[in-house]
Amino acid sequence: MLGSDAIKRINQGIGWRADGHSLESKFPGYFVEAQDDLEMGKTLPKFLLREDQTLSLAIGAHTINLPIGFARADDERPISFPVTGSTRPQFLQQKRIYKDAVEAYSNSDFNTTGFKVYVIRNSVIDFIINAMSATTFTWNYYKYGDTFALNTENEWLAHKSAKWWLIGEAGFRIAYDLRDDRAMALFDGMRQRGRAATFADILAREDESGPLVMGANL
Repeated sequence: MLGSDAIKRINQGIGWRADGHSLESKFPGYFVEAQDDLEMGKTLPKFLLREDQTLSLAIGAHTINLPIGFARADDERPISFPVTGSTRPQFLQQKRIYKDAVEAYSNSDFNTTGFKVYVIRNSVIDFIINAMSATTFTWNYYKYGDTFALNTENEWLAHKSAKWWLIGEAGFRIAYDLRDDRAMALFDGMRQRGRAATFADILAREDESGPLVMGANL
């Protein structure tokens, strides 16, 4: 769904207003605001996940810039690098505190390429020790969706259920500012159903491999 089509759905919900009315130019800002709020949630939808992405660490360096639009790391698929003579990658442990990451290495480690951990800082991924050779890492991470625009379809609007979550959220905010109780109720129902359907899809994907068993991943 294009952004312009999402705007049309808003116009229908606030009383079938004709396209191009005087308030319509304000509506994209509501979508940007709504999307920002949705992407600050504790659980991000899977369609924002970027899988098997590569990171290139230059020889002599110990940091890599975070990707543009980086939201958060995927705990299920941390950073790894290939091991010579093996098809099994070496996974690194993410440390939340820089001091803990430094202390994970002994003094002798700083003269090797034996990467063990990393820490995500404000703008870089820090592997603590310098690379003795150029190294390519692989990981998953969540990326913020593209900004709402009238002539494009971003990740939210492309998703079958999440588009209604976003439209409902933006529409509710618009209806609230218009003091339109009936439209508020309509868009509130839309956002609730869209949210429920989006997270039902996440749960269904997690259940594809069988029921959850306490301690199975320990």
